[in-house]
Amino acid sequence: MYPAIALFSFMFLLLLTIPIAMSLGLAAFIPGWLGAPINPSQVIRTIVTSIDSFPLLAVPLFMVAGDIMTQGGLARRLFSFADALLGRFNGGLAISTVVACMLFGAISGSSPATVAAIGAMAIPLLVNNGYDKRFSTVLVTTAGTLGVIVPPSIPMIIYGMAANVSVSRLFIAGIGPALVIGALLCGYAFWYGTKHKDKIKTSAGKVPVHKALRESFWALLAPVVVLGGIYSGAFTPTEAAAIAVAYSSFVALFIFRELNLSGLIKTIGQTALIIAPILVITGTGAALGRVFNLLRVPAMLGDLINGAISDQIMLLLLINGILLILGMFMETLSAIIVLTPILLPIITPFGIDPLHFGLVMTTNLAIGFVTPPVGANIFIATGLTKMSVVDLCKGLPVPLGLLLIGLAIITYVPDLSLWLAAAVG
Repeated sequence: MYPAIALFSFMFLLLLTIPIAMSLGLAAFIPGWLGAPINPSQVIRTIVTSIDSFPLLAVPLFMVAGDIMTQGGLARRLFSFADALLGRFNGGLAISTVVACMLFGAISGSSPATVAAIGAMAIPLLVNNGYDKRFSTVLVTTAGTLGVIVPPSIPMIIYGMAANVSVSRLFIAGIGPALVIGALLCGYAFWYGTKHKDKIKTSAGKVPVHKALRESFWALLAPVVVLGGIYSGAFTPTEAAAIAVAYSSFVALFIFRELNLSGLIKTIGQTALIIAPILVITGTGAALGRVFNLLRVPAMLGDLINGAISDQIMLLLLINGILLILGMFMETLSAIIVLTPILLPIITPFGIDPLHFGLVMTTNLAIGFVTPPVGANIFIATGLTKMSVVDLCKGLPVPLGLLLIGLAIITYVPDLSLWLAAAVG
């Protein structure tokens, strides 16, 4: 009874438009107030200890790095290089947009930030070169999911903390899934470019590749430094996030000179206003997950599922369905914090690797960024183009279908995620 009360309370508070952090926190306290064997001090202690975490420090640092890249000209140069390299193909500018999202995601770790940074540059350019406005907006909306699928990813960091899985190994395992999703979206861009090649102006040759490489060298070096350091073991993901901030600040201030000191301070301040609620959500979400554990929710769900399902394929199908539905309504980080301690005990008896499951969960919730009614990428993209949400959603079925195909591949081909992590050790 108490778990149902906690869950109903959370959903009811959300319907009252109470901020999600407060809704999670109140839902964690309510069972104890109603007589459940949960001391309020346990809830408070969980909130404090979950935020007091060295790995969690990577989240605000990567967000700061992403904002500095946007304001300091690094993101624009990443897009320019991708366009110079791929503009000669059918749909080359659209393919460049997808690749630019991958490159930007390899530093920012955020899907909404990727849509805002790349979309502001790419969408007007795509439209001016003959691409349909809806296609251009939808492409950026869906390619923005790569911001959290390409490592380093903020949801991967949160999952690693919640599941007690190495974040570095998650980043390594995430390379394969990121390439699959990226390839599917590039294929979609190529198909569109081929179908409408008579209407589209090519961008090939406008900027020679060697010139674009020279101009974007310092921007391209950023993901190499960050990911290379993590994969080589030179530094931890948290240290890599700090290096990303220092590197992007140095390049923006002293090499590109598109950001001055006051602008840097303003950017950090604006990012702090976004980060603070995320950290509170992390703490209160962890507290609600702890309450569910104390109320034996994972064990009860495990018994229910074990009685109904004995096949790994069907279990993963069921969990994917649950995560896709929840991703439509629930904020990504809080969903990971709440659901991970519930789902891990269920998948373990079926022999599903927690590392692989982390990539499945991340991909599922990344799709939530592009599904109504609360898909953050949709609202950011429509804000950039002044297009209605309904009009944008009419163009979503094909790319959303490709994301679901990618999810199926990631789910049922675990070696795609695990082989590289095993090889690196």
